[in-house]
Amino acid sequence: MDNFFKIVVEKSFDYIIAGGGLAGLSLAFYLNESRLKDKKILIIDREKKSENDHTWCFWEKENSAFEEIVFRRWNTVWFHGTRSFNEKLDLGEYVYKMIRAKDFYEFVFAKLGANFTVLQAEISEIENDSVKTDKGEFRAKEFIFDSFTRKTYNNPKYLNLLQHFRGWVIETSENIFVETAPTIFDFRVEQKNECRFIYILPVSSRKALIEFTVFSDNLLTQNEYDAHLEKYISDILKIKNYNITETEAGVIPMSDEPHEVFPSPKIIRIGTSGGFVKPSTGYSFYRTQKRLKNLVELLENNYKLQITNYKWKTYLDSILLDVLQKKSHSADDVFTALFSHNETKQVLKFLDEETSLREDLQIMQSVPLAPFAKSAAKVAVKKILG
Repeated sequence: MDNFFKIVVEKSFDYIIAGGGLAGLSLAFYLNESRLKDKKILIIDREKKSENDHTWCFWEKENSAFEEIVFRRWNTVWFHGTRSFNEKLDLGEYVYKMIRAKDFYEFVFAKLGANFTVLQAEISEIENDSVKTDKGEFRAKEFIFDSFTRKTYNNPKYLNLLQHFRGWVIETSENIFVETAPTIFDFRVEQKNECRFIYILPVSSRKALIEFTVFSDNLLTQNEYDAHLEKYISDILKIKNYNITETEAGVIPMSDEPHEVFPSPKIIRIGTSGGFVKPSTGYSFYRTQKRLKNLVELLENNYKLQITNYKWKTYLDSILLDVLQKKSHSADDVFTALFSHNETKQVLKFLDEETSLREDLQIMQSVPLAPFAKSAAKVAVKKILG
């Protein structure tokens, strides 16, 4: 992989991809598979992308473009919620999939043609047709795809939370984990008036990724995350002896604040910078793929570049965010209601924003009525008044 990172002499490219994470490299992959594959393209990232620094999970019915690097697949998942709801859920026609970042990076880099140049550099500024870095300034003849710029998410007019997490890959000396079903939500942890849960991805009967996740606007210290992981592993899983082989951590915005996707004629923001993260849940992998495939299709056909504005879906996101931020009902009970009162495949379809208005209304009837009705009215007034 290191062979892709070069000393770049040229200063002008057709496209520049600023940021080589999930969105940037997914875009590079789709461009390479399209009629635009002969464009001269520069990818800039601060890292060499050789570490397994992320784990992406998503569900889908069909095979994805990255099917050959899917590390694990599951047809059932565990959910441990409130009101004694502890169920193994059947996903129907959906398959829950896990991709490791290291496999993703290697896969994409191996596919890219000779017209792609990858530069390891620190980006300092993106403006007009230019990307400034510590390795020099580079210009795009056509477009800069920006996944580098980050919003502050501090506008009081909008709802802003964070999804923050820390995970350990642990190995045990005994067969502990059931490989056939991951745990997507385990709320059997102290909530502390927030939304807190554990997520488990079993790699084998003796190895799993265990992740502690919080929806709130208050980040914890590393010691606090670790203490919660230790307590869960000891008290819930009853594991006393284990080795930590990998760690990962992250912070994902959960916000209904609008994103400026086209800040100038030659800049298109993608990924988190372009609002690809679903505001109410933090899910991004599947949404990123859908939006980037659509973007490449528009570029191929010289169509007007635009972002589809799903106002109804955004409204639903804002309602859930309001309930979570105002703590008007316990989050663990909200998610338990969603999964216990609806077919799992219907919830997944809903979270993917592929349900009809009628289906949306049916699902919304399953959540606690009073707090959601209050938030729905409040959000509606706010949106109408601007």
